[in-house]
Amino acid sequence: MNPVQIFEWINSFGYAIFGTVVILGMLIFIHEMGHFLVAKKLGIGVNTFSLGFGPRVWGFKRGETEYQLSLLPLGGFVSLQGEDPEASEEDPDVPAEPEDPEKSFYLRPVSHRAAVIFAGPLFNLLFALILSWGLHMTGLPVPGTWVGKVLPNTPAQTAGLQADDHIVAIQGKSVRKWIELVSVIQVSAGKQLMLQVERKGRSLELPITPTSKTPDGKEIGHGRIGIQMSPKEYMERYGPIDSAWQSLRRNYNIVKLTVGAVYGMLAQTVPADIGGPIRIAKLAGDQAKRGLSFVIGFSILLSINLAILNLFPIPILDGGHLLFLAIEALRGKPVSLRFREMSTQVGMVMIIGLMLFATYNDTLYFFNKWTQ
Repeated sequence: MNPVQIFEWINSFGYAIFGTVVILGMLIFIHEMGHFLVAKKLGIGVNTFSLGFGPRVWGFKRGETEYQLSLLPLGGFVSLQGEDPEASEEDPDVPAEPEDPEKSFYLRPVSHRAAVIFAGPLFNLLFALILSWGLHMTGLPVPGTWVGKVLPNTPAQTAGLQADDHIVAIQGKSVRKWIELVSVIQVSAGKQLMLQVERKGRSLELPITPTSKTPDGKEIGHGRIGIQMSPKEYMERYGPIDSAWQSLRRNYNIVKLTVGAVYGMLAQTVPADIGGPIRIAKLAGDQAKRGLSFVIGFSILLSINLAILNLFPIPILDGGHLLFLAIEALRGKPVSLRFREMSTQVGMVMIIGLMLFATYNDTLYFFNKWTQ
């Protein structure tokens, strides 16, 4: 490596660490905040609420709860009273009586415990909606209508279009997004269009006739003019009400695609390409380099994925706890403590296995990129 490459690698590594700590730490903290707030609202005792993991750096106690800042800033954790009850001396399958039964988590009705557990994934989904709502109001970067490159022997070259030209209107109708430009051109093969173009401060009108053929004469079935998209972007903004609707629509689509991808991997209809911490760090760093709006967009995607992952019916995850509560509601009595402990161990093995598989995928993914 030469000095420039070394500097670029260090710079990328720094962005990756910063992006991972900020994004993943924030999302896990929001998740734990959901558990905390609902537990407090229902009067369940909270022993500890920590920002970060590891050794305690600073904190204070208010009421029954210790609020603390821990050394590792990746998220946080909540410790509830009676969350992990010890077995009684008489029967190892039955929890011992807690010191304060009224505030004990496991002595609460199924509905209370389910609300506390479900609050984590729910807060991640709500956080994604709020971020998306704000992003649509402040501006969502989308490909604009700047010309990146003019291809030879095409209508664009004949009309006199040049790289960096900004197409602002077609037939007198304003266009701001690349997809709007493409949609008009594709249905206008053989029809003359008038383009309004801005070039270095000047306004020009250029007539152009899209063709449905490639330069070698092959018919493609839709209009084209022979330009490539520029990396320049247009900031698409919405009002508060429209932003709320767009946020709901986009987040619903992300949930639908994520659930569909998981189902496809389980049904073996799509490859099991699961990304792990290495790829998350790389993607987080890439988005951090591109700007705040891209960091927010990536946070939305990751927050929804975190919520869905936590709802999987694996014992160590929120979904596993909800499954046990559903069984308890049907049976009229809780699952034995011994069975829950065994299931948690199995769940831990499954999660570790999934992380190892994801790390293997990440390693293979980046190795293939570096050797290409």
